[in-house]
Amino acid sequence: MKILSFERNGGDLRATILCEASDRGRFGGAREAVEGCIRLFAEEKGLPQPALPRVTRMDETADGGLEFDFDAAVPPVVELGQYLGLEVYVPSDEAPDLHVLRAAAERMKVEIPETYISRKTDGLIGQRLEDVAQRTGFVTLADMAAILRRVDAALALGRSDDELWDAAVAAADEMSGAQLRAHSVAETVEIIAAALFGEGAKDRDGAIENALRQRAEEKQRTNPETLAEECFACYLRMAGKTEESLRAEFRADATELVRFDLLIDEVARREGLEVSDEEFDAALETIAGMYDMHPAEVLQLVGAAALRDRLRRDKARAMIVDSAKRI
Repeated sequence: MKILSFERNGGDLRATILCEASDRGRFGGAREAVEGCIRLFAEEKGLPQPALPRVTRMDETADGGLEFDFDAAVPPVVELGQYLGLEVYVPSDEAPDLHVLRAAAERMKVEIPETYISRKTDGLIGQRLEDVAQRTGFVTLADMAAILRRVDAALALGRSDDELWDAAVAAADEMSGAQLRAHSVAETVEIIAAALFGEGAKDRDGAIENALRQRAEEKQRTNPETLAEECFACYLRMAGKTEESLRAEFRADATELVRFDLLIDEVARREGLEVSDEEFDAALETIAGMYDMHPAEVLQLVGAAALRDRLRRDKARAMIVDSAKRI
């Protein structure tokens, strides 16, 4: 393993690593080799094991090695204040968790590396994307936008992007309007023609019907992630936002969630919390029952280490919340 470049800015790390063919053979597969080289990198630099490592580039070398870039964070030092037996005001109609965790997090001291906040923001963006992709209105809008671009190109209309967008919104509104029913192809063609050319307009040379068929075929061969991103792009445009502005909007929530994570992890470490085999097996059975899966399938999907860590963190969270005195 060779460190080709290394940069540290506070608690944030960036590095380029050469995992030589001999290292790759020793560790096994590409993923194991990358993880092993990151561990060796930390040891060589005298650092704790990096948190939240993310590989941003990976190329195979001529001799079978791997050259990769990654960024990560140095786990911060957490100084806990009072976290048990807090007196916390909780409105009678609300659960205490958020209020108690916030009070405990305010009492601790920690310098949070930017990488932690960035990764948490990525998660919040991902949650919003998944939510948007499940909304029929945005799915319809993404379809209308794609269809109208095809019609514009086929008929050489020369409509501007804004004009096509306005027509897509109008068509999607009509498709998702008060008549909550499936539309026939003829009705859909009529709705799109009206949005693009005006009321009473007809399909020109079958361009709209062709575009509908092409869109359906395109969706059959396009991966779900790409289709979800199309819906998300429509959501951003409707909301008048960019992904950058949404990230800025999420920053405060992301920072608070990171503080909660660091608080809970440090409490679990300080209290020496562990998960017994009986607790692990019981939780595994519960999760398997919830999703109608075999416990072995759950373990394959989630991973034993990740599940055990989640249960350990749940214990710490419950310890903090249950010890608080509501006022």
